[in-house]
Amino acid sequence: MHQDHYFYTRKEGLRIAADLRARGIDPALPVLNEMLPNINKMSQVPLGLCQIPLNMIEGTVTSGRTLAFTRGFYPLLEVGTEFANKWTILYDDIVREGLREPVKALEYYNHYYIIEGNKRVSVMKRLDAAMIEAHVTRVMPLPEDSERYRVYQEYLRFYEDTRINSVCFDHEGDYARLYALTGKTQGVRWEREAVFDLESCYYRFSQAYHEVAGTKPPMSMCDAFLIYLEVMGYEASTSKTPNEFKQDMRKLWPEFIVAGANKPAALLSEPGEKQQSILSSVWRRPPNPLRCAFVYNHSPLVGAWTYGHELGRKALEQTFGARIETTSREDVDPQDAGKVIDELAKEGYHVIFTASPVFLGACIKQSVVHPETKILNCSLLASYHNVRSYYLRIYEAKFILGAIAGAMASDDKIGYIADYPIYGVPASINAFALGAQMTNPRAKIFLEWSSLPGRNPEKALDEQDVHIISSRDISAPQMESRNFGLYEKHGEQISSLAAPMWNWSRCYQGIVRSILSGAWTEDQQLNADRALSYYMGMSSDAIDLITSQRVPVRVRRLVDLLHERIRSGSLLPLVGPIADQNGVIRAEEGVALTPQEIISMDYLADNVVGRLPECEELLPVAQALVSLQGIGKGQRPIADVKAKDE
Repeated sequence: MHQDHYFYTRKEGLRIAADLRARGIDPALPVLNEMLPNINKMSQVPLGLCQIPLNMIEGTVTSGRTLAFTRGFYPLLEVGTEFANKWTILYDDIVREGLREPVKALEYYNHYYIIEGNKRVSVMKRLDAAMIEAHVTRVMPLPEDSERYRVYQEYLRFYEDTRINSVCFDHEGDYARLYALTGKTQGVRWEREAVFDLESCYYRFSQAYHEVAGTKPPMSMCDAFLIYLEVMGYEASTSKTPNEFKQDMRKLWPEFIVAGANKPAALLSEPGEKQQSILSSVWRRPPNPLRCAFVYNHSPLVGAWTYGHELGRKALEQTFGARIETTSREDVDPQDAGKVIDELAKEGYHVIFTASPVFLGACIKQSVVHPETKILNCSLLASYHNVRSYYLRIYEAKFILGAIAGAMASDDKIGYIADYPIYGVPASINAFALGAQMTNPRAKIFLEWSSLPGRNPEKALDEQDVHIISSRDISAPQMESRNFGLYEKHGEQISSLAAPMWNWSRCYQGIVRSILSGAWTEDQQLNADRALSYYMGMSSDAIDLITSQRVPVRVRRLVDLLHERIRSGSLLPLVGPIADQNGVIRAEEGVALTPQEIISMDYLADNVVGRLPECEELLPVAQALVSLQGIGKGQRPIADVKAKDE
């Protein structure tokens, strides 16, 4: 018997205790009885013999051993004491014969507190064991209105299905994400093989994460595991080795940093452009052409949305000439998007624009495979470091359309046909409703959805005697208007009034210019721990409006005034007072909503007649998009970052 192991373990414990005291933290083991004085009156559920993760053992149940250990169960008593001798004997026995007797513990909110077996825990930690056998009793927390309690209820349901206690999340909905990733249904007991696959995958991932992260991980193990699975896929991950996890992890590390920092995503109202001196521009050697690829889920010949993006691609070629080269891939199925992006990156395209939110998952996966390629996605989910998103502030044009509708609706009834209940759509509906209210305080907006099965929105509005209608946006002036934009409908007679213009060319030109000037890299360096997204509007001419001669002259003058004031920033469409359909004030008088509040709106203004449908109510073709970017799917906070030259 020798006490070298005890000596070095105690030395580390003394160092940790001193460091904790220096930071104002009590180094003693947490005591559950002190945290829960009425623990004996709380409901307790025996779980039987379990394997519990050593890193989830928080402290002890009673205060009897708080002087013998510091946090982490490092021993503190001097070498040569009876305690030290017993610890050393136990260490030798466990090395020689293994742990012969389980410890006893209470579990409370996913953490374990030892009743009996503190030295066994200490020795097993010294031996770098991952798990320890224990007789466990669960202490049920009292109900409370907190995220911690709600997440714990999700954990209990997950534990009931799997008996897995090592995967513990901190945020609501994370267990639902895990069920979706593993293809499992909540409430259905997992087969033993499925439990083994998940536990084994998580264990190998944790080995790699510990090695790559060192002593300062950017986020919790479980949160990192969930992000990894969402990017790399669960099935592909179950057979990976720790070395393969490490290789992927290093490529994915910026995403862990961004998610762990939990900082607002930088929302750029205009891509930056790095200024260069005259000499550098004269003597600089012309670079090779910047190769840009565009990925569309439809053909520009049949889709107005895709046609608008195609016009933006062609405008790039006209603007930058020989400095740029572009190509496009049409009718790309979301299931094939990863393969298409991979092929484009291998063909040497430096920038890949994916013009639909349905491609976001493929973008994230391929950004790990091709970190040298700049991959962007047209969406409002500004949540990833390696994939920048871009979108336009269409709600600015919708506000003006609402003002036109309010001025021209003779009976105060106005129709609005929306497509999908995804991020940004409620903002457009509410901006339209507030614009109508500005010119007609009695205006009511009758909301219909084109993505609901078995329902004809125009017929439903006609039955309600609604004749002024805002419907799908036309993305190019060459296309026939008919029932696009804002129009007046009497029977089969349709008269176009106005339509918003999505000028994607301004967006693409700004992004490409920032890449050519070096501002892209500079923005990335300045925002290393948060996501970046472009959100352009009237101020950059990315959003505009066309008005028909059928609109009265005085109304057109109002349109010009509103357009100029929004463009200059002197008028913000979404300013209080704003009340929702339940009468709850969402913005006080004179208070402007923040970009985060605008994008993540999940309510309708009080003069809107209608509701936001649930995902399962929609047509199958719409459910795929809504399941990805639908309201309530979760989003990191967003901050407004103005362009550098503003």
